[in-house]
Amino acid sequence: MTATPWFDRWFRRRAAAAVTSWRMEIQPPASTQVEEAEAEPVSESIWPILRQRLVPSDRPASPLEQARRDFCAAMRDLHGDAVQDLRLRAGYSPSLRELWHLRSALYQLIAFHLDQAEADRRLARVNRHFPTRAMGHATTSEHHAHSSLFL
Repeated sequence: MTATPWFDRWFRRRAAAAVTSWRMEIQPPASTQVEEAEAEPVSESIWPILRQRLVPSDRPASPLEQARRDFCAAMRDLHGDAVQDLRLRAGYSPSLRELWHLRSALYQLIAFHLDQAEADRRLARVNRHFPTRAMGHATTSEHHAHSSLFL
């Protein structure tokens, strides 16, 4: 079966656009001894949550606390057992790296309960707590390897 001319033109335009596109990759925080030193035991990670409910603190929140807040805020209007489980897991994450690994579950829950566009929007706020790097565009040989699958 051969492709129709309009489909072939459309596909080639889409493939050419994909070759020149740039994207950002969200990366986990580096796994180093410094990070392990920053990781806090579960007993200490519970204390700020309890203290925050009892007495508001004037001290600035740590990067981990800020990331936890944004992570949980992304689920603010969602309900259910899976949401509650993820909220607890995020609240007790001992490091930013552990929280980074929960992002896909957060995205899935938001997309399921609301929609994909809202999941993208809310995850962008969470992703600002993690390092990023620019990904280069595909090379011409990569483009031909991918496009030959459909021709």
